[in-house]
Amino acid sequence: MRLTHLAGLAVDARAAVRSDDVRARADAAQWIAANLLAIRGLRVGVDGVVPAGARVFDVHVASVTGLLAAVAAVPALIDAVTLPLRWRIALGALGMPVVDRSLAAILARGASIINATGHAACALAVSPEAFGYRVRIRDTERMLVA
Repeated sequence: MRLTHLAGLAVDARAAVRSDDVRARADAAQWIAANLLAIRGLRVGVDGVVPAGARVFDVHVASVTGLLAAVAAVPALIDAVTLPLRWRIALGALGMPVVDRSLAAILARGASIINATGHAACALAVSPEAFGYRVRIRDTERMLVA
């Protein structure tokens, strides 16, 4: 049954990401990630508040599933070039929208970005839990000042 759900989601995902509106694509990424996790019976808990406005989030994850939990918590496009090759292949197979133009252009159009560079002002720490994943949203600029 999961295979039929995944196939249906892949078809829906391809249709959802055809927009040139990067905010719509970021929302589609969140929808796809949440549905992929739900198909596997995983839930995502969020600690913190998603900051308003477009920004770059650095993610700290150990797996593609953890990355999907981060996107399910924060509508954003994934900067796939900052990820391992096998993760990029998996994201492509799942139909996940990723960064397809300059980061500055995406931010200017109002969409957020998730990457794994370690240089962003906001960080998403993802950890597995009994029910699925916990995503912690942290403003690293504020942490450095405090």
